Amino acid sequence: MRSPRIPSPSPVAIRRPRSRSVFINCPFDSAYQPLLRAMCFTIVASGYIPRCALDFSDSASVRFQEIIGLMTSCDYSIHDVSRVELDHDSKLPRFNMPLELGADLALRIAGSRAQRARRTLVLDAEKHRYDVTLSDISGMDIEAHGNEPGNVIRQVRNWLNANRGDQPILPGATAIADDYSAYLKIAPDIVRGLRLDPHDELPHRDYLEVVEQALPLIEKARSA
Repeated sequence: MRSPRIPSPSPVAIRRPRSRSVFINCPFDSAYQPLLRAMCFTIVASGYIPRCALDFSDSASVRFQEIIGLMTSCDYSIHDVSRVELDHDSKLPRFNMPLELGADLALRIAGSRAQRARRTLVLDAEKHRYDVTLSDISGMDIEAHGNEPGNVIRQVRNWLNANRGDQPILPGATAIADDYSAYLKIAPDIVRGLRLDPHDELPHRDYLEVVEQALPLIEKARSA
């Protein structure tokens, strides 16, 4: 009897140099999913590796410790502080995103040389709202996305491109947005071929695998 074929590890899972890794701190609920997916697509399409708390699943681990470990293993980090509404059930605000942003800024200010050299992008839904919700960071250059995936693509691309050092210039935001539209059209076929759950229900790691498989197909179609 033939042994079942074991899939090769995803490139997302095995290539994690800190110089190409981007830590993401954002909401992980269904309402934010379109923004997170556009963000991750942009990061992968730009040659970088998205990292976030969805990367690990270990009931015995301390979540914040894992998050700090992820953060410190990345040269780049994105923090979205737009979720300021009260939770529907608890009627309380969520403080996870500001907590992680604070940890990041502490590393930037008082960490090792490698941590002080990290690059950070802070996002909000509305311009200057952070002046009220997080007044201690007033004066920082924060980008507003208006809860639009296209704006997230533009802001993340422009930030990565501005901090690319001696790496080649990245495709423009419009080009990446066009590739994302193409991705959304071919993703269901890739999902079916991999026998995964429906695209809208994909776990984070599965989504990244589908993106990795789609990008060469998009490039091939563009070059045809």
